Amino acid sequence: MKMINVGCGNVFHSSWVNIDIVSRFPEVTEHDLTQGLPFDDKSIDVCYSSHVLEHLRKNEADYFVSECKRVLKAGGVLRLVVPDLEAICRNYLRYLDELVVTNHDHEFRYDYTILEMYDQLTRETPGGELGALWSSEKIQDLAFVRSRGGLDAIEAIESSKGMHGKKQINNTRMTSYTGKIRRITKKLRTKAVELSIRLIMGKGALQSFRQGMFRNSGEIHRVMYDRYSLARFLKSHGFSEINLVQAHQSQIVLFNTYLLDTVDGVPRKPDSIYIEAVRGN
Repeated sequence: MKMINVGCGNVFHSSWVNIDIVSRFPEVTEHDLTQGLPFDDKSIDVCYSSHVLEHLRKNEADYFVSECKRVLKAGGVLRLVVPDLEAICRNYLRYLDELVVTNHDHEFRYDYTILEMYDQLTRETPGGELGALWSSEKIQDLAFVRSRGGLDAIEAIESSKGMHGKKQINNTRMTSYTGKIRRITKKLRTKAVELSIRLIMGKGALQSFRQGMFRNSGEIHRVMYDRYSLARFLKSHGFSEINLVQAHQSQIVLFNTYLLDTVDGVPRKPDSIYIEAVRGN
């Protein structure tokens, strides 16, 4: 089987073809996903993508899913993972109702849920307020944060405390030499542009430039999905056998052995919707 992991970041497996817009590892092929997928028509058995779709504008998401369909063989499986808007909204309403009736036991959960709702959409710096919270001493309900943020939150919390436990993601590989050179060159070009903007237009224009560059870097969320809108979206692209699954469930053979969505049976991103669909003939 030929399986592709699209937008893999630092979570990948050697049995898959791993691609991302920026590669920090020799095992990951660097490719601009907005330019389509670099595979022939009907050449792929499985297409997997986790927490990528929500970063794309609607027209970009349409193109992305159409590309996934194009490269999949008849009967090929598409598995998508995205943040669950419904779960965030249900938590918000639950903890809001509690506070209104003067039950303040979960006030931290209420504030945290509001951060989940807007921080990823509006942030102007890497990690945003949510990332800053994970690395701070202000967490009042550690179990809740872990249940929502998953391994990303756990690693940020442990890192802030100087803990060096077992790494749960494939992020210990050496970065490729060419990748380092490419990023250094890009950073130098950006610094040169920033200097020119500051000299010509001032600090305000420089701040606007930096904010614009960040918002186009791919970190923020452009669209949020729930179980209905995501299934409807895949159906509109002609996929069939569309099923919501759990992190540990899949029709992909031996999927859990690749540790893409779970580690030791625990979901990497528990705040997610997991959905699979099949390409017809």
